Amino acid sequence: MAVVAGVFGIAVAVGAVCDHLGVPAAWIFAFLVVFGAYAIISDRQTTPSKQVMQPAQVVIAMVCVAPLVELDGPTILGYLGPTAIALTVTLALCGAAAWLLWRSGAASAVSALLATLAGGASGMTVLATELKEDVRFVVLTQYLRLSLVVLTLPAFVHLFAMGSGSSGDVTGEAGDAGTAAGAVTDTVAWWTPQWQPAVGAVVVWALVWLVVRATRRWVNLPVPYLLVSMLVTWLGVVLGIPEQWLVPQGLVLVAAYAVIGVQAGGTLTKTALRQFRGSLPLILAAVVAMIAGAIVAALLITRFTDIALLDAYLATVPGGIYAVLAFAHEAGSEPVVTVVQVMRTLAMLVIGGYLPTMIAWWGRRRGRRRGAAS
Repeated sequence: MAVVAGVFGIAVAVGAVCDHLGVPAAWIFAFLVVFGAYAIISDRQTTPSKQVMQPAQVVIAMVCVAPLVELDGPTILGYLGPTAIALTVTLALCGAAAWLLWRSGAASAVSALLATLAGGASGMTVLATELKEDVRFVVLTQYLRLSLVVLTLPAFVHLFAMGSGSSGDVTGEAGDAGTAAGAVTDTVAWWTPQWQPAVGAVVVWALVWLVVRATRRWVNLPVPYLLVSMLVTWLGVVLGIPEQWLVPQGLVLVAAYAVIGVQAGGTLTKTALRQFRGSLPLILAAVVAMIAGAIVAALLITRFTDIALLDAYLATVPGGIYAVLAFAHEAGSEPVVTVVQVMRTLAMLVIGGYLPTMIAWWGRRRGRRRGAAS
């Protein structure tokens, strides 16, 4: 415990330095790097408990709702094109990566697809457990993807903010949270213990917990602490609840970022990397291809719409959805990021749940074709 506390202290110090230097989503980045290094050096996982992760997910959901409140029908319809492009490119790349992993013998067809589907690392891990697939392979691949995506996000945010013609200072001054044109600047210092949003987050979390408990007999809600939290927060805004209760700032927001950073970085251990070292080159190539595909999709979206390159990339990058939404909030991005990321995650979770059925159908169809040919 003392060692983890020391690592936590180092992460706080690194986060403060990154925040001062204007690194986008400094706290997620700092905690991912520090706890990722600790996990590999010590060969021990550090994963936040459910009781810690759920409130953090609620806080991230709450800060992403504000841009959605003002959306009208035509704007939402305008997001259908970017969503279709993002889903098509992501599915194609995930399918190609899974096929390579399966053909190489690294995993079964279902495990390979669950490992590469960019629909929430934790969600795919749960599906792998329920479907009795290779959970360790899925965890390694999913969290390696998540870690690499989050590690590269600050560089891409900086690069694409300049590519979008941002006039803002990307390196920023102390406390500057924005990196793109129109970026938002936090109104309070990161260490300020704002009690109103803390109370608001607790109330939202309690309501979501009650909804999940009340409905779990009839429906298994996907990513409930994201979707239901956004719905509850949106209703709160519509009902006129003051903003200071619904928009986390200061220490509350930093704590949520820190938890997401630990989740992203603390999972990959030396033993896990050694166990699948034969598959690592393929896994890394698949992740790099997915990031490259997100860049291509972002360029297509920018070419055919008026969405900025930075927003298009954040909308299509195969997250960590919570980390990506946090980066989008820090960069002052348009609501398209939240809309496309949520739709992508839902689509991937639905596809993941029906994978065994789809693969069995495909296998039977191939068998019939071979029988007819012979």
